Amino acid sequence: MFIIIKRSRLIVLLLLLALGVLLLTVRIPKITPAAGPIFRGDVERKAVAFCINVAWGNEYIPTILEALRKNNCKATFFFIGTWVRDFPDLARSIANEGHEIANHGYFHSHVAKLSKAELHKLILDNDVKLKKELGRATNLFAPPYGEFNDKVVAYAEEIGFKTIMWTIDTIDWCNPTPETYLKRVLEKLQNGALILAHPTEVTAKTLPVLINEIKKRGYDILTVSEII
Repeated sequence: MFIIIKRSRLIVLLLLLALGVLLLTVRIPKITPAAGPIFRGDVERKAVAFCINVAWGNEYIPTILEALRKNNCKATFFFIGTWVRDFPDLARSIANEGHEIANHGYFHSHVAKLSKAELHKLILDNDVKLKKELGRATNLFAPPYGEFNDKVVAYAEEIGFKTIMWTIDTIDWCNPTPETYLKRVLEKLQNGALILAHPTEVTAKTLPVLINEIKKRGYDILTVSEII
């Protein structure tokens, strides 16, 4: 009986040893969590970036482009695909100025309500449209309405897109006065700030002054890709 127990223990030890060797040879896949939405760029760099979401405001785009051109600045324009479809020439005028082309979804949708397949389609259909009409696009995705959750970020990341939010919101769609607009931005100015704007009358009027004030404070103005 004593010998049987010893042999049983030996068998158990050999089995455990074999299991240990097996586990050492099996590659366990590394699970990388979603990086999360990006609210700010490099905090070590004294620079900011303009994120301009485009789904309307055609009449103000030429003035905005002129302000950026005169001040030798490049912005990142996040396009809705249906807008590019309807106004390809205006979209090309932005691209031809050398501004960064980014993704705002093919149409303006509440992305938190979309399935994975629907969100992938929203982003990828627009990616195809931007590359076809404008010749290039980035892997930056600004969700419509600024709406996101963990699933939206993870689903976008699965197809190689970074979810871009903002550090400073001009809230220009509420038509603030130029003074309020400037104060709203300049009081929160910081390294790596992503400044959200749209083609609005107040942005078109105020942008030249804002750019000058940002530069006076020693900040460079870069694209989103350059700053994150």
